[in-house]
Amino acid sequence: MYERIDRLREDLERARKRRAEAEARVRLCESKLKEAENNQIIAEVAKRKLRPEQVAQLLALATDGQLEALLSGKPVEVSAKDSSADLLEKESLEVDFDYDESEENEDDEN
Repeated sequence: MYERIDRLREDLERARKRRAEAEARVRLCESKLKEAENNQIIAEVAKRKLRPEQVAQLLALATDGQLEALLSGKPVEVSAKDSSADLLEKESLEVDFDYDESEENEDDEN
């Protein structure tokens, strides 16, 4: 008489176990993705030989919406906060934005 209820309880337990395994796989995939993204960022920064100060200022420019001006070759103003901290002089932010992806493909083939 209680076979159906017992079967439903077993089904529920199996479903919970599958859910826990799926959640563990999701966490593992998220971790691997984050690591791959971080490695790619580090590789791009290293490829362009950027110093940490340059990366910080580049990110600040992007956050402030000034990155478009930099990409178009217009002069970029360094904020007083950045200037007082001597993070980076305008002339030292010479980043090669005309990156040729064929260079990366050649590196991957080796």
